Amino acid sequence: MGYIRIERAVCKGCGRCIVACPKDLIEFSDELNERGYQVVTYKGSPEECGGCTLCAVACPDLGIETWNNRGKQTFETTTGLTEKMTHYCPGCTHGVVHRVVGEVLSELGLVGRTIGVAPVGCSVLAYEYFNFDMFEAAHGRAPAVATGAKRARPNTIVFTYQGDGDLASIGGNEILHAANRGEKITVIFINNAIYGMTGGQMAPTTMPGQKTSTSPFGRDTEDTGMPIKVCELLAALQTPAYIARGSAHDSKHTVRLKKMIKTAFQHQAEGRCFSFVEVLSTCPTNWGVSPNEASDWVADAMMDYFPLGIIKEPAKEPKPAGAKA
Repeated sequence: MGYIRIERAVCKGCGRCIVACPKDLIEFSDELNERGYQVVTYKGSPEECGGCTLCAVACPDLGIETWNNRGKQTFETTTGLTEKMTHYCPGCTHGVVHRVVGEVLSELGLVGRTIGVAPVGCSVLAYEYFNFDMFEAAHGRAPAVATGAKRARPNTIVFTYQGDGDLASIGGNEILHAANRGEKITVIFINNAIYGMTGGQMAPTTMPGQKTSTSPFGRDTEDTGMPIKVCELLAALQTPAYIARGSAHDSKHTVRLKKMIKTAFQHQAEGRCFSFVEVLSTCPTNWGVSPNEASDWVADAMMDYFPLGIIKEPAKEPKPAGAKA
């Protein structure tokens, strides 16, 4: 019989799992947890759940574990993260991306040799959530710190975790030259089209017409230009690189995103090239919408302008003369 375990203490009542469940087996309860959030509950019978894991994949707070109808656990928390509850707002997909990164590094056996770099922004406390060594970098300077760490310890796995206000604005020069030098680091770039921690200001990736605290009538592209497509910008460099764009706005896209992030870290582990994965993410609080409305906005407004997929891959090494195809 299938089973879903929901951890009340960490649930923030965002409702993403309710939308993700294909059998409509989860609903809001009438209870609040110790932190004042309205928690979700499983409303089905055990035989109804097949343990598909989509609810757990959608949860930003590591609040769900699942078992299939043969009693086998199909989703459990990763050793790549600590048990610390995150500070992120309800429905924020930072937690989803954290989990994916932790899962990938654990599955690849890289947790023990990984160093992460997080700068100023919503992810400023990432060192409390990732279960390996972390550096704290000045705003926009994570690629420089990562470069130093990787060059000093080439056998380590080094990655940066940066938001759009950090990487595409004050850190634009840093990421451009790190990519152009071909630094063998991995960059996880969170694009939620707004400054999160500092008050919802317009970011370099803010969409045309999107309202922010500094563009209350919507972004005017005549004055501020169009949103910057960082993947395409970096892909124009001649230096070999792996560059991809995925999304964490729903479970199915998160599964595809995980494959991209895994490939990015594999390229680094094999000493091949600079790797970069952009993630379309949500910011319900600063967008002024519910978590599920935020997910819909990513699909409806962002994905057409920021197309998903592999933007650039390193060329395959030519086969030796006389080798079989």
